[in-house]
Amino acid sequence: MVDVVAESFFRVNIDYYTRYEDGSQVHQSSAQKIIEQMLRMLCPCPGDQILEIGTGSGYSTALLSNIVGVKGSVTSIDIDTAMIERASLLLQQDGCTNVRVLLGDGRSGQPDGAPYTRIIAWASAEYEIPSPLVDQLMNNGVLVCPLRAHASSWIASFGKNAAGDLEENKRIPGGFIPMTDTPFYPWCAEG
Repeated sequence: MVDVVAESFFRVNIDYYTRYEDGSQVHQSSAQKIIEQMLRMLCPCPGDQILEIGTGSGYSTALLSNIVGVKGSVTSIDIDTAMIERASLLLQQDGCTNVRVLLGDGRSGQPDGAPYTRIIAWASAEYEIPSPLVDQLMNNGVLVCPLRAHASSWIASFGKNAAGDLEENKRIPGGFIPMTDTPFYPWCAEG
């Protein structure tokens, strides 16, 4: 059986998405190891309809595009206009024709395109998964999302059962910036 996640990492050039023209690192990039772990928790397949929260550099979007293929689609949402514009251009130039990149608050999901077979977030939800994301996931779908509560953070995968309830499948340590409606610029943070 083909390992679609491993194959996508082989096909997609990480530097194309995560480096600016001057060679500097795009700040909105996750480590390749955590991306792989989360994609494996998501279990994406060719033909899936995926909602991605947090487009960032566009690298994970390109990986997902490669996995779902021409019969699938990826809808990616981010709150940062500059990152959306950059990622859209790179994805288009890289031939990712099954991707929509939209400006929006990931906590609200994207009803236009729902229900999704898979949803993945690259930003942490506070305490619980936002209800619009649960509503937009089809029954028997999979959702992967970082969560934080008090001083703890983790990444969890959930399956949505036939009754429409989420059941946690797996949990790994890790954390991301919070889901919010305001772009996060780490180089401007006080500290």
